[in-house]
Amino acid sequence: MKNLILGVIAKISKMDAEAKLLAAKVEAQSLLIGALLLTLGKNGGVNEMLDNVKKAINAALDAADIPLKSDAELLMNEFNNLIQLTQLLETNDAEIDIEALKGASDKI
Repeated sequence: MKNLILGVIAKISKMDAEAKLLAAKVEAQSLLIGALLLTLGKNGGVNEMLDNVKKAINAALDAADIPLKSDAELLMNEFNNLIQLTQLLETNDAEIDIEALKGASDKI
């Protein structure tokens, strides 16, 4: 989790002040959700919660006008990315090379 937070900070450091604030809010929410998912996963019930969110997004996709479909698809992709990241954090707690992280943040 520490390495994830370092990556978030590296990404945020490359933005202007207003974008930094928005990015920090979004990343903080992502971290909170990730922590909740890890906790729920240990206590059970996480799959039901994830399925409910996916069903709701898919229902919006089915009901959305053509221009809104791409936004709903973007939301679904970001949701799936967050779930995958959370699953990676749960299974891999390996240390990340800080120098590699700095190099990756330069490319952002």
